[in-house]
Amino acid sequence: MPPGSAIINTASVVAYEPPEQLLDYAATKAGIVNFTKCLAKQLAPRGIRVNAVAPGPYWTPLQPSGGQMPEELPKFGSDTPPGRPGQPAEIAGIFVLLASQEASYASGQVYGSTGGRGGP
Repeated sequence: MPPGSAIINTASVVAYEPPEQLLDYAATKAGIVNFTKCLAKQLAPRGIRVNAVAPGPYWTPLQPSGGQMPEELPKFGSDTPPGRPGQPAEIAGIFVLLASQEASYASGQVYGSTGGRGGP
């Protein structure tokens, strides 16, 4: 990758607030946070930025296809201050910003988008 490139990983709020039933998922997302911070240090001399986005509850096709237990779907995201899950369009701008040169000094960071429900 040439200097000025950007790598954006996707972590999750569960890296910071792991639910007991998602041990494997939460552990991998916590690993992505650590991977992001370490890789950012390794690639900084080459002019490559590495960041991560840590979404909270977002409504995606994953949720009704097994990402949530069927009985949990009606209240998915209700524990956030807005009382609802986020929509994919509400997080897209963070990825676009991190990919742009406007974020040329941002590296090794994890950007939370959790609706105010904790996280990074």
